[in-house]
Amino acid sequence: MIALADPLELCNGYLEKADNGRFLADLLGLVPAGAPVVFDEYHHGLTASDITPAAWILTPWGAALLWLIVAIFFGLLLRGRRFGPLVPRPAEASRLDAEWAVAVGELLRRAGARAVTLGVLARASERAVAMQTGLPVEPRERFWQSLWQRAPDIASDLDSAERALYGSEKSEKDLLAAAQRLHGIAYPVSEEGRRRPRQ
Repeated sequence: MIALADPLELCNGYLEKADNGRFLADLLGLVPAGAPVVFDEYHHGLTASDITPAAWILTPWGAALLWLIVAIFFGLLLRGRRFGPLVPRPAEASRLDAEWAVAVGELLRRAGARAVTLGVLARASERAVAMQTGLPVEPRERFWQSLWQRAPDIASDLDSAERALYGSEKSEKDLLAAAQRLHGIAYPVSEEGRRRPRQ
């Protein structure tokens, strides 16, 4: 058995170079007459390294297949074709404003954020009163000074309602009463609206 480290010595293109043909004749001369000669060309066989993705991409056929897959993908993408069945979106039911208010209230109650709730109620009431009276709500000190000068009755009611609101930290019943009082100040109902019967 004779093993060669370089297979190019006996390739067709190299037989005429640097006495490679004579070398092959000398190798065949070592074999007895009539004995079979077998060439095991390992480099032409399939090896484990040939199955790797890098080996596929580095070969001309592998590169051609890769470009074909990329071209098909972008062709389908540009034509707007779907890659699978259309999955319908679940229909969303529109929520009422009251549901959102209840959800936010529940989250604040669970988080124990009573102080945040009180601040949100007070600031919302101040913004509504500022819109009614045409005053800017910021800065807060200037808003209160202007409100006491322009509408002292509303300022007094709002101030006492906010004090009741911040004093109702222990009981939810007191908090609800203070919030209703603030709502009445922020969104007053006219006497005509109160007398008008509901339809």
